[in-house]
Amino acid sequence: MITDKDLPEPWRVVASPIEQESSTQLDAVAGLQTGIEDPVSWDLIENAATGRRLMLRMGFDESGIVITGVYVPGPGAVGIGELRNFPLAAIEAAVRSRKAHAKATISAAMMAGPDAHEGPLGNPEGPNDTRFYARLALRYLRVAASSPRPATDLAKAEGVTPRTVQRWTARARELGLLSPGRPGRAS
Repeated sequence: MITDKDLPEPWRVVASPIEQESSTQLDAVAGLQTGIEDPVSWDLIENAATGRRLMLRMGFDESGIVITGVYVPGPGAVGIGELRNFPLAAIEAAVRSRKAHAKATISAAMMAGPDAHEGPLGNPEGPNDTRFYARLALRYLRVAASSPRPATDLAKAEGVTPRTVQRWTARARELGLLSPGRPGRAS
């Protein structure tokens, strides 16, 4: 499923996913078969500036979530210039990033336990102290939701240096408890 946050301006979601009957018909026209082992969704998006609509079939392959089909409903033909401007790679990357973030958050919550936000963090007992790094990840995500400098703000709250929090978050990312950070962006 695609959300408005996955789309660059001026694109917006019209329907995500579209109803099952239409989805099945599109798959049949395209000669595609789906089953429980191959979950897919057809999503309808629209360029708010031009009114052009696209139907994207989102599925999975060995690299994760991918666009497995594109249908451009009329009216009018699609020129090669317009086709080049469809933000398919950006949409695919945004959906993958959102799914990775959700998966990491769920893993962190499960490993951190019910008292993840209670008391001071302390220090890890070693590089594989998953409970510590899971608690750190959840606290980092909570701070990052409202702060442009989460490492600095979390460091102040925990009484450590920002560099220490950066080292800890790097290890949490390695353990899959935080999704990958944005390249070139320090917090």
